Amino acid sequence: MKFEVRVFPDKATAGLAGAAAAAEAIREVLSRKDKMSIVFASAVSQDAFLTALRKTQGIPWPQITAFHMDEYAGMSIDHPASFRKFLRERLFDHVPVAAFHQLDGEAADPAAECARYSAMLAAAKPDLAIMGIGENGHVAFIDPPVCDFKEPRLARPVELDDVCRMQQVHDGAFATLEDVPKQALSLTTTLFLSIPKALVFVNGEHKAAAVRATIEGPITEDCPASVLRRHKDATLFLDPAAAALLG
Repeated sequence: MKFEVRVFPDKATAGLAGAAAAAEAIREVLSRKDKMSIVFASAVSQDAFLTALRKTQGIPWPQITAFHMDEYAGMSIDHPASFRKFLRERLFDHVPVAAFHQLDGEAADPAAECARYSAMLAAAKPDLAIMGIGENGHVAFIDPPVCDFKEPRLARPVELDDVCRMQQVHDGAFATLEDVPKQALSLTTTLFLSIPKALVFVNGEHKAAAVRATIEGPITEDCPASVLRRHKDATLFLDPAAAALLG
């Protein structure tokens, strides 16, 4: 297992370094096989990375199939806060991926939609995960109250806790807590641990306590991101504010 923590002068520098690391990982995988799959997070913490990645030359996008991590239940792809919309605007409208497979937030049966997506992920066997960490230590929308490190599903419906929902206000996606949906569809820690390489981007003072718990606390479902310390190959890219509470 490899767990590396890197601190950069600012989030822009971290994003550039992350894009270089992602490009290197992509080239390495595609030197061994004809196609690959990547799971992408959708959050403002990813902005610097995604901007740098789409400007990186030499990435063979037509050989890459993309997945995303989560979506609000009941949300259309055209809603300003949609995570599918987020990734399209920041990356997939700009690069010619082979496919972008999406969780349907408007699915009438969220459990069936998660089962469909789980089957696609199991078949694709993603090679790389681009991730973040939430203010409550969540990964994707796996908040502490719903976290199960032994979860058999690769994607599942979830209830969002208030810390997670308030983060969406802090990120500017919604004006008030009452505006934030209470349910979502999310990939699970089981899926993330199965992916050979993870690049994790975290910035801002609101994330400092979660970063400390992830790196220095116990590996516990009370901080879902702490399970990254069991990952085969995970690297955290932090700005000084996110790293401020590290010993």
